[in-house]
This record gives sequence, C-alpha cells and structure tokens, in this order.
Amino acid sequence: MSTSFSVTDWQEHDRSARTAPWKRLAYRAARPLITLEARRHLSTAAWRRWGVSWAYTQRGFPLEERRTFAATGTSLAAATLLVQGTGSGWDVVSWAEQRPKKIIAVDAWPFPQWDDIARHCKDRLGVEVAFHEAPLERCTFIADHTIDLCTSDAVFEHVRDLPAVLAESRRVLRPGGHLYAGFGPLWFAPGGDHFATRGGLEHAYAHIDRDATAYRAFFEGLKSPVEDFQSGGRYVELDLFSKLTVDEYLRDFRAAGLRVEALIAEICPLALAYERRFPDGVTALIARHAGRITRDDLRTKALLVRLIAPSR
Repeated sequence: MSTSFSVTDWQEHDRSARTAPWKRLAYRAARPLITLEARRHLSTAAWRRWGVSWAYTQRGFPLEERRTFAATGTSLAAATLLVQGTGSGWDVVSWAEQRPKKIIAVDAWPFPQWDDIARHCKDRLGVEVAFHEAPLERCTFIADHTIDLCTSDAVFEHVRDLPAVLAESRRVLRPGGHLYAGFGPLWFAPGGDHFATRGGLEHAYAHIDRDATAYRAFFEGLKSPVEDFQSGGRYVELDLFSKLTVDEYLRDFRAAGLRVEALIAEICPLALAYERRFPDGVTALIARHAGRITRDDLRTKALLVRLIAPSR
C-alpha cells in the first residue's frame, strides 16, 4: 500500500494549539496541585538528577504559557528569534504575536504555506519573518552570535544528530542567549514513534518491544493511504527519530556547553495505564533495554527545557 501525504492548513493548526484565557488561568492556579500529582510518578532519583523544575500530566501547560516560559530572560522587543524545525510554519505566528524584532524560521523541507505566513506576520503583526530551507545543523546564512533565542516545538525528538544541531545553535546564539525546546513523545514513552498508540494500549510500546520485522508488519497494517506530512506515518518511513533517553538529552546539552536553566517534565497517562494493565510488559521492556532505561523513561512523555549559552 503506497502512502501519500497531506499538509494541515497553518491557520487550522494554529487554532487547534490555542487555549481559552479562562482555561489558562485555571491551569496556572492549579499548577502546584498538578505538579504534586505528576511528581509522584517520577522517582526521587530522576527528579533530582534531571533537575526537574515542575511536572504535569498531559494538560496544564498551554502554548501561550510555553511562550512565556521560553522567552524568560530574553528581551523580545529587541530580539532576533530562530525557529528551528518550523515545519508548516504554524508556530511562527504565535511567536510573531510576541512582537520580536525579527524571526528566522528554518526547516529541512520547504512548505508552500511559508509565503502566506510571512505576509500575515508582516501585515497583521508588523514582524519580519524570513523562512529558509536548510538542515538545522548547517544554517550557514546566519552569522555567528546573532540570535537571541533559538526555539523549537516537537523537533528535538526527530533530530538524528542532536550534538550537531546543538553545536550550530551554540554558534549562532549571542553570549548569554537562550534556547527553548519542547519535545516529545520521547522515544521510550508510549507512541515514541508517533504511531504505535494507533494499535491501542496493548501496542503502545510496539516500537521498542519487538524486532524490526515484527514492527514493520505492525506499521504496514495500521498506516493510512494518506498521512499528514507531519505525522508518525511519515516519520516512521524516514526513521526520523533521535531515540534518546532523558539522561542522553541532558548529556548532549552539557556537552554543547549549554546550561539547563529550567526543565519541565510531562508524565504520560498512557504509560501509567499500561503499567496497571500489563505490569509484566513493563518488566520485559526494562529488561530488553537493560542498563539504558528505567521506569522513569517509560513514563516521561515530553520535556520542555530552557537552556542558556555561556556569557563571554
């Protein structure tokens, strides 16, 4: 069965990512309780080792709050932003609404919606946006130390060579500049392939609990004739995954000379449901990947990090 791809309209994507103001206020007020509930699902060792600032379980950190978190420490009115792995470009609009000085957006594949988004940001929001087709690890059109904030949503879980991307981020960031990344599902979480949960809870870890032949048969049996260009169907075909644990991400951040200012962890309700229903399956997964993962890795769906480059 051949697969073709569609591209979700940027305005539809943007609308679906927004949260009503009253709900944002409710989440903010409930944050201490949300964190208490989420924290009990992470071991004390992981909480301390990862340096978790706070945690939540699926709901509780809307897009608008993420923008505030990401921009902490950056004077946006005078800032040049680099949006890494922008895809269709929908995320650029939410950043343009913050009125930065300029936005540069990069993706390895061009999207026909980019021109429309750039016009919208310039005409409606007064923000200059420049889109570029380029690999994240080679943005040669950007001069050294000219970016105030690198930002990405749902990208780092797809970067095959994270050290190279981080090195390029470090190159373009001004001294003391920031990098924000929100990414997941992580590889060892349910649906870490952005696909396995289509098979139901029993198959939520299909990408890490079976060999390549069995997984391929599973994938072929569930993929659609038409997949969204930014979906698991395409990502699996390209094997577009980092396949890193939380500790490995943190290792790469440190190796790039980027210090973690804040880290937020999202606990996966599907992982908790899987544990309750298939406790032996959890034991088997940990044994299969012995020495590399813990129960904390299986439970952690996503990370949101704010990193800072060293000052001169």
